[in-house]
Amino acid sequence: MNELFQFVFSGDVYFSLKASISENLVLPSFLVFSLPEGLWVLAVTLASKNIYFGKERYLIHLAVLPIIIAVALEFFQLTNITNGTFDWLDIASAICFWALGYFLLPSPSNVQRLFLKMNINSVICLASYMVLYLSHVTA
Repeated sequence: MNELFQFVFSGDVYFSLKASISENLVLPSFLVFSLPEGLWVLAVTLASKNIYFGKERYLIHLAVLPIIIAVALEFFQLTNITNGTFDWLDIASAICFWALGYFLLPSPSNVQRLFLKMNINSVICLASYMVLYLSHVTA
């Protein structure tokens, strides 16, 4: 999003707005860094809930994938495989929001296999994983 804003406007406008917002709107670091991680985990967990992938005997519940991806990305940051800063609070946030979506919130759809029959739920599920992937791709 930052690159898009810089593309549409100029780098000078972007940096002056960023500095102005940072000076006038002081937010706790949890809200800036860890909460977004937890929210994407929650969103993708809900999009994946009740969707399975695989053959009859070996079905994988896609709702476990967001927490695996979140923890793996944090450890990839720790080992400098991917960009970013490792933070235990990001992992804690991801686990809490995943548990909220997986155990406490109701399921938005019926149980289905991912590629057996495409419908709006499976399209939303696939789109959420594509957005997740694209958000971590670096130029």
